[in-house]
Amino acid sequence: MNLGGNNIGSRTPIRLGTRGSRLALCQAQAIKDLIETRHPETEVEIVTIRTSGDKGNYEVLGAFVKEIQESLLANEIDIAQHCLKDLPTQQVPGLTFAAHLPREDATDAIITRGPSWKDLPLGSIIGTGSVRRTSQIAALRSDVQFKPLTGNVDTRMRKLQEGVYDAIILATAGLKRLGVLDRWSESEYANLRIEPLDILPAAGQAVLVLEVAKGSFVEPLIQVFNDSDTERCATAERAFLRHFGTGCSVPVAAQATVSDGQIHLDGLVASPDGLTILRGTERGSTEFAEQIGIELATSLCAQGARELIPKGPGL
Repeated sequence: MNLGGNNIGSRTPIRLGTRGSRLALCQAQAIKDLIETRHPETEVEIVTIRTSGDKGNYEVLGAFVKEIQESLLANEIDIAQHCLKDLPTQQVPGLTFAAHLPREDATDAIITRGPSWKDLPLGSIIGTGSVRRTSQIAALRSDVQFKPLTGNVDTRMRKLQEGVYDAIILATAGLKRLGVLDRWSESEYANLRIEPLDILPAAGQAVLVLEVAKGSFVEPLIQVFNDSDTERCATAERAFLRHFGTGCSVPVAAQATVSDGQIHLDGLVASPDGLTILRGTERGSTEFAEQIGIELATSLCAQGARELIPKGPGL
């Protein structure tokens, strides 16, 4: 691991590791621009890394981050860019989050070929691979079907237009970062209807984090971009999630907000079929973000939340 005094102020590029999807590269370019604008003496090189998830191996823990973190530990890159919701809740030894970037819109969006999703016919097929989403939607519409949805945004949209699905669910943040929402009516998706979906998001949804090796030369360079409110919200949400599993493979949702030095955390645990949903809220000082998440999880566990989680590897 390169932990010594390198290159702040030199023209040796700092290597930013990312997945190779259009969204990931769009996000990486924005981060590159952010770093080079704040530190004009610094050059950032984007390094694309193919992850297990990109190869279709979704059962791997941390499928979309594992290989990127391994490259960071092997000193093949200097900074790793991640969507926080893709990361297991246990920190990898030797690595640390140098910055939580300001959170984008954390909502989910549901897209159809015309009608509102609430008016879709009986038996309509909704595309999503997230049990967090399916459990909450099933509680609202038990008459629809769910089928897994994979591929990048363009692939998912094409499958909707081709009639493979009657509706699909995507994270609003990704659509915003790609610039799709800003030009929806002029885009190739203009014939599609998009609506916000009133469900709780995944813990860490819409948060980008920059991970580095502990003590590395880039750590102080990147820490200046940390958004403290986003970090505290993410800390509370992930402390809540940690009690139930490791990521988006469990029917758990959480969202925290900060106001006047206080964190407000909403959490949810559901049965996969949506027949049982337990909700709770916890508030407290931002200084105790981790504890707030733990207390909310403990409260829902006392109501039987843990029994709702499907048993499986690592759970």
